[in-house]
Amino acid sequence: MSALPAVWVPNEPLDLVHVGDDLVTVGNPAFRQVWEEGLAGAYLPRIVWELAGRPAGSNVAGIRDDNRSAILPECRTVIDGREYVANVKGCGARYDAFQPRRLSVGILREICHDPAVRERLQSSEGDVPSFLTGERWWGDAPYGGQATDNALISLLASLRADRDQIAGFYICPVVAVVQLPPRVADVASRFFWMRRYDGPYWQEVRLMPSNVRLYFHSPVTLGVDPARVLSLFRLDSLEACGTFLENLLRSAVAATTLLARTLRFDTERRRYSGLDFFEVYLDKDSVVAADGTLQFADLEGVEAFYGESVDAVKERMHSQFYQNVYEASYAVEMVAREVWRTLGIAASAAEREAWVLERLEHALRSDPYVRPVRRGDGMDLHVEPAVDPERTAVDLTWATG
Repeated sequence: MSALPAVWVPNEPLDLVHVGDDLVTVGNPAFRQVWEEGLAGAYLPRIVWELAGRPAGSNVAGIRDDNRSAILPECRTVIDGREYVANVKGCGARYDAFQPRRLSVGILREICHDPAVRERLQSSEGDVPSFLTGERWWGDAPYGGQATDNALISLLASLRADRDQIAGFYICPVVAVVQLPPRVADVASRFFWMRRYDGPYWQEVRLMPSNVRLYFHSPVTLGVDPARVLSLFRLDSLEACGTFLENLLRSAVAATTLLARTLRFDTERRRYSGLDFFEVYLDKDSVVAADGTLQFADLEGVEAFYGESVDAVKERMHSQFYQNVYEASYAVEMVAREVWRTLGIAASAAEREAWVLERLEHALRSDPYVRPVRRGDGMDLHVEPAVDPERTAVDLTWATG
């Protein structure tokens, strides 16, 4: 049986330079072969490469993904029957950090704080497809790049996984994180608007099944363009759409119950721990595979939660679910509506909602942690965590009815 192909929405081409010297690399052993088969290295915006003295490298044709990432369509691998394409996070921003405008040589001259470097830039208003800056952004990260702690947290989340999933929570696994050469960091640090970032510059090289997100940060999203998404994934029958929806539901429930699935108890410290989301969101930080599986891409916000009591754990499980379930159920609703419209099914909203709940029951029939419970026209989820289920179990509402 052939692998389910990776799918990406056409976007701007992005020329990068692949360099392999003077790097610090921390890899994921599960993907050593993928890394060594031509992917190893760092990927620099061409203008940054030129300003850094043109270190030895080769040209790579990428496709823009979001503001600071690029798809490398020639680099692909298969995991459990699903194809993934390489994606580099931290290879330069496309837009001004403070104004809705694309970067240009003129803007770079404005934000360059080194006269010698500024003189090396052309005086024209030429377009700059991508650039690494030294602007301190989102706490303590370089705008257009990635900071040390964020890169290593993403890698750590991947190291917890069984290749592309953690207890049913699907991720876009990180193959390796790479610290850029000092001369590249030195050049980038000269360009900033207000606050200078002084740390190392890193990239994450990860694997993604598509670049279709739920609502933000993609040229085509499930929430804005559901008809295009169904067409892109070649969903043209009720059976195919039903299977897609079941995969979306199964993976969305796994994402919103991640803490329960990964719950552990430390007997020495007398506390519980599990994985939670911090300052990341399903609508922009996850992508949808062609089979409907929701896969979390921006892993820097997936970190450990610690709780010393059952009540603290149950409260956090409630928070994790209800803070993220809207984005998940919104995606489900948009798919269901578009299926009804595209296939010309003349049925009421109540009948459509009943169809979704039936698909949810079917999707969770083998889930070891979550059991759907009908409540009239609505649906609760009875969640039994991985440890102490008799004490830590919770009931969550998917739909009131």
